[in-house]
Amino acid sequence: MSTKATLALCLLFIATLSLITTSRPDSPKEKLTHLHFYFLEVESGPNATVVTSITLHRNTTFGDINVFDNTLRVGPQPDSALIGGAQGMGVHAALDGSQGLTAINFFFTAGEYNGSSLATLGVIKASGPSERSIVGGTGKFRFARGYMLSKLVNSTATSLVVEFDMYFTHF
Repeated sequence: MSTKATLALCLLFIATLSLITTSRPDSPKEKLTHLHFYFLEVESGPNATVVTSITLHRNTTFGDINVFDNTLRVGPQPDSALIGGAQGMGVHAALDGSQGLTAINFFFTAGEYNGSSLATLGVIKASGPSERSIVGGTGKFRFARGYMLSKLVNSTATSLVVEFDMYFTHF
């Protein structure tokens, strides 16, 4: 094949690729969203929202798995407006107990995002703030991707409150 023919073929390929990847005017536009809310967990008693489903009963929590079904609220108080829930699991995945792995599905039952959800995955630190990935979503959050920051606000012998800030793009 001659140099001119190769060049023409390359230009044709680039033009075709450009047509394929160019967004159409009626395509949905990607949005950036920030959500701020609180996750409330009850660790003991008849209304516990977390259980240790697997434990190795050794001198460490390494390998333990917790499963939870917690509430999402507008504020840190248990009587603040309910906006959804968080269902998932945490695995004690660090030998030294300094961090674990979480997989959480956040679902929304009130307001503008009612019926939508966000799927997350990542490492949570035993102390200090944590940053984890937002890997997908449903409803108004389809094709979500981004990150979330969380930090412990309050912890007692029977409950804890975690503050979340989520930043993500979606269609």
